[in-house]
Amino acid sequence: MKASLEDKKSFLTWFIQNNQLKRRESLWILNYLLNHEQLLKNVHFIEEVSLTNRGMGLATIESEQDPFVYYKDGRKFEDPEQAFHDLRLNWQETFYLELYFDNAYQVLSAYGILEQNPNIEEGSDMSFELGEKVESSLNRLAWKERKRQLLLLIDQALSDQNEEKFQSFTDELRKIDEKIKANDL
Repeated sequence: MKASLEDKKSFLTWFIQNNQLKRRESLWILNYLLNHEQLLKNVHFIEEVSLTNRGMGLATIESEQDPFVYYKDGRKFEDPEQAFHDLRLNWQETFYLELYFDNAYQVLSAYGILEQNPNIEEGSDMSFELGEKVESSLNRLAWKERKRQLLLLIDQALSDQNEEKFQSFTDELRKIDEKIKANDL
């Protein structure tokens, strides 16, 4: 997915207003990007910037990541001035940016600017697929627990000779079993 310039600018404006970066130079770089559209057009917001041949990672104060990292041709640097100099000199080249902050994936996705890292094959990026599997497993566990509770409630309704509750609980149990059989869970 190719992010639009307006979406990038909108996100950067929001990010600068709502986050505090660990290094002030990081803020300067983001402001520079925001004010130089030709450069911002070549910036791609991604995950795993360390796998790129040219990019940087900037951390907010809440993040446990390094405050500033710059990757160039397989080497890692921590000097923001070096990165800024490279950014200005080679403004026509593709540049990758990863921001380390709470809920980064969700926020970048909501703004429509999170792009696939070109150095990660789509099939090997298991985070989305793994997330779906985890969610599916949690749903199954929740339904199994509800089923267990319903069986206890059905036993109690039988002991109390409460036909209305018995009918209600067995109806709910039947619906859960149908969903499980239909593989909806």
